[in-house]
Amino acid sequence: MGHDEYIKTMYRIDSVKKQIEQMQRLLSNLIEDEIETHYASHKDTGIVYDKRVIGDNLTRLNHEMDDLEERLSEQ
Repeated sequence: MGHDEYIKTMYRIDSVKKQIEQMQRLLSNLIEDEIETHYASHKDTGIVYDKRVIGDNLTRLNHEMDDLEERLSEQ
């Protein structure tokens, strides 16, 4: 991995970390719906979120983070 590729990878790692933190913060601010378990409302805005979508995004981001860290360790 060249210097340019290393820098791009580090920037992407930083970006993915921020996205993961954002999703986790969002999840911590959701109020569960007692009837419909897949949906939750944001405690401040009232916006309703599908927790399955958030979970899928977190899974995708965590897989990408694993791939990026593996790429760095291969150096």
